[in-house]
Amino acid sequence: MNIDPSKRSDDVSKERGFTLLEIMVAVAILSISLVALLNFQGNTMIKSGRAEKMTEATMLAKMRMAEVELEIEKIQKKGDFPEEKTEEGNFEEPFGAYRWKVSIKSIALPAPVAGEEGSIEGLVGRQLTEEIAKTVREVRLDVFWEEMGEEQSINVVTHIVKL
Repeated sequence: MNIDPSKRSDDVSKERGFTLLEIMVAVAILSISLVALLNFQGNTMIKSGRAEKMTEATMLAKMRMAEVELEIEKIQKKGDFPEEKTEEGNFEEPFGAYRWKVSIKSIALPAPVAGEEGSIEGLVGRQLTEEIAKTVREVRLDVFWEEMGEEQSINVVTHIVKL
């Protein structure tokens, strides 16, 4: 059996594998893709945590606002109307990382400008804004928490009318 050396070298060159350069390029592409995917996953986790904090804060604000509205309703049943005030506090555990601030203010509308000074329209407009200030209150609730070294907050505003 005679083996022709020229045929043997062609067969070996056809069965050749990947070169070191091709493998290094493939590994580089794979590593760049993995870094991008890990970065994307990290950002997703941060966004998911922020969404969870916002949801908790929203539910806590809803709960605290309902409590404030019940307190105001009790005051109104006695025939009184809430005066301007501000209160602050912390939520109970397991939500101790959140704090709240409630402000009750009277509404101050600018008097409408109509006609000349001392005209009927001007007097009626001023009287109307004074009555609104006596019978309408703005209730503002702010919920605060720390996230990534910064204070975050949401606020809820409603109005109460004395009928």
